[in-house]
Amino acid sequence: MIKVILSQTINSSAAEVFAALDHINKLARLKTDLRSYRIARDEEGLQLIDVDVRFIIKQFPLRLKYTAVPNKYCELKMLKGALKQYEYRYTVMGDNVSATVTVECSIRLPFRYFLVTPILRAILKRRIKKELLLLEKILHTTL
Repeated sequence: MIKVILSQTINSSAAEVFAALDHINKLARLKTDLRSYRIARDEEGLQLIDVDVRFIIKQFPLRLKYTAVPNKYCELKMLKGALKQYEYRYTVMGDNVSATVTVECSIRLPFRYFLVTPILRAILKRRIKKELLLLEKILHTTL
């Protein structure tokens, strides 16, 4: 299992940060592995999407559920697919001046991919750092 947790403080209010993450279309601006997805269900606070997530050279078809709990967290969780587990949780805590975004990632690949786990962990850390930097950039250009 691969587990990565990273946090970053952003000089925007918690409400502004959460508003930049509260829908799958907004999150897709940050996540490179969600570039081509199809929304199967779209309700306020809940979206179901079909996507092919790519790790290194292999693509895994997944059905994901994106849940947004107002001003607390957003969660991207696998409902079904070719992986054993795929979860991202974006927790937003802060006030009117700054907010801390914590990204927790848990991915469990099929057993035959255990050799690429260390490489994939490094790739995921790099992706999450890029996501957080892009989120900060988006928030500062829209202010």
